[in-house]
Amino acid sequence: MDTRTRRRKWPRQQRSRATVEALLEATAQVLVKHDYKNATTGRIAERAGISIGSLYQYFPHRDALIAALVEQHSNRIVECVGAALEQAPDLETGLRNLIHAALDTQRIDPSLHKILVEQIPQVGRRAEVIDTHRCLTTQIEAFLKRHSQRLSPDRSPALAALLIESALESAVHRAVQTDAQLLDDSSFGDELYVLMVGYVTGSSARLSVGK
Repeated sequence: MDTRTRRRKWPRQQRSRATVEALLEATAQVLVKHDYKNATTGRIAERAGISIGSLYQYFPHRDALIAALVEQHSNRIVECVGAALEQAPDLETGLRNLIHAALDTQRIDPSLHKILVEQIPQVGRRAEVIDTHRCLTTQIEAFLKRHSQRLSPDRSPALAALLIESALESAVHRAVQTDAQLLDDSSFGDELYVLMVGYVTGSSARLSVGK
């Protein structure tokens, strides 16, 4: 972890945790409204209804706030995907759930997600993002192994998980950055499903879309 963006102290009391949550929520709102360049700590503190001194008790500067926001966002994605796959009774349902989870986590606020993706290199959180991808790939691999009898005989669960995570992440990010309306387009998710089921099973999934 980049020590320059490490928070000053960890909130232990409920009131302190509430303060940090308010600051992170305010950071997200200010980023969307004013963009990265103009998202000052003063604006964030004002939006959160917290004094600038209180902000600096927890975060040394703006990038530390954004780094914490990236971490929070990544953790939510991992938790959401894990739950989606864990609840799936079969391969097809799991892949649909995976796609829905990926779209849902970005649909909440695509403008914020776009800013976070663009600013990750600025706030020193590349390593954490790479770890997030690894966690997601591990979750997908475990799911595929549970349904290995449905996979194409020559399909490696580990390699398939890596390619599925990479393809899904790339497709969703492209949608966020170029046409956020795709996140609400059912055909976008359907085509991702066809792509994934066809790849892992080696058979056409066209007739299964939407069922």
